[in-house]
Amino acid sequence: MLDQSFSHQNLYKIYSHENKKGNNLAERFFSDVSDEYIKIKRARKLIGNLYSRRRHYSKEVFDKRVALLYGLLREIKNRKNEIVRSHLKSVSRNLSDRKFRFHLTKSASQVNGKDVFLTGNSVDSFFAEKQIQKNIKYTYGVKQADRDLIVPQLRAVLDNKFPKMIVKTDIKSFYENINREILLKKLNESPILSLTTRKVIARLLESYGVESGEDLGVPRGIGVSAYLSELYMKSFDSEMASLPNLVYYARYVDDIVVVLSPEPGKSSQDYLNLIESKISKEKLSLNLGVDKTKAIDFDQGDYNYTFDFLGYKFNFSGGGIKLAMADKKRLKYQDRLNDVFSAYRKSCVKQPKESRRELLLRLKFLTYNTRLSNNKGNALVGIYNSNRWITETNCLQRLDNRLQGLANSITNQGLKSRISKYSFKKGFEERLFTKFSAQEFSRITRVWSK
Repeated sequence: MLDQSFSHQNLYKIYSHENKKGNNLAERFFSDVSDEYIKIKRARKLIGNLYSRRRHYSKEVFDKRVALLYGLLREIKNRKNEIVRSHLKSVSRNLSDRKFRFHLTKSASQVNGKDVFLTGNSVDSFFAEKQIQKNIKYTYGVKQADRDLIVPQLRAVLDNKFPKMIVKTDIKSFYENINREILLKKLNESPILSLTTRKVIARLLESYGVESGEDLGVPRGIGVSAYLSELYMKSFDSEMASLPNLVYYARYVDDIVVVLSPEPGKSSQDYLNLIESKISKEKLSLNLGVDKTKAIDFDQGDYNYTFDFLGYKFNFSGGGIKLAMADKKRLKYQDRLNDVFSAYRKSCVKQPKESRRELLLRLKFLTYNTRLSNNKGNALVGIYNSNRWITETNCLQRLDNRLQGLANSITNQGLKSRISKYSFKKGFEERLFTKFSAQEFSRITRVWSK
């Protein structure tokens, strides 16, 4: 049985797991531990230097020195571990205190017009959140859907001429409209989570209410909110999976798609109404705007339809389904291109060499593929990795046309020639891959973080 306690032993497991992922918690929270890591690095360097000069020593002298250095390394590691455990014992005590409250702050920038919240540099909030996530994940088996599974599955379901009804919709301001009282009620009705975990979750929601000033919602940007929202939607998902004539159902956070076999006397609009009634039982509502919701009755093979879902445009024509980049996603790439060239124009006079270097780095980032360290297990991102299911590349050619148009405004012919080597379409089709240092990545993304 999973130990759900917020003990220092469990917190140490979280610390070790985060370190393996490349998340340097010592640097973030424990400066004295960082000092020990520096000493460990020096000791390893001394050992490496000793081995490189091994031929200069007799075996007796070498063995004595290497044993001494390894003893020193063990001593530093043990001291480092003791310091870490001491800190985590303090964190554990704080989390057990009835006065503990999450330290949430609202980010200065929004994501898609929504407020984002952070735990900041609060070590107690960080470890409390991680332990809650672990407890929910392993007791309920909750995990977020995988868009790279949903997209090809949906494509396969739609890639035929068989009659079907399709409903695509999304939940309005999903995180912001989750009813916190209902969420806590759901958790308490099935108490497989420990009482302590439920109390800490209640404190998190209370802190969010104070910081946001809202009676509804869970904090967007906080990792545990994804788990809490999935728990909130479990009964809805079960009801949707039990719909009569269901062919396929998927929900990715707030995006929903349902495919059903035709039923005499019923239309896709009837099923949209049914979904709307079921979602209202959860005190949520659908976003019924024409760009968010579509109800399609496909009853003949020569009928064409199109809708956007999870960043892709699903386009049925000529008897088959084709996938392109969704218009909203393509426009986001265009906005990023505009930002890149705007930043270049602002700095090229005063810092010509630096601005040229940053321009080319950013174009390479946009048109190539790379691995994001310290992000969801070193996720692969880029023009191919983020759009891998595209079957129509006209959208990529449009991005290349936009890139060329912006490049034409540059008078430096040498720079213009170098820009011409970058191509969204080529980066996608040839799956071009590159690496960026942490310093380069910081410089690249600075233009989009303002």
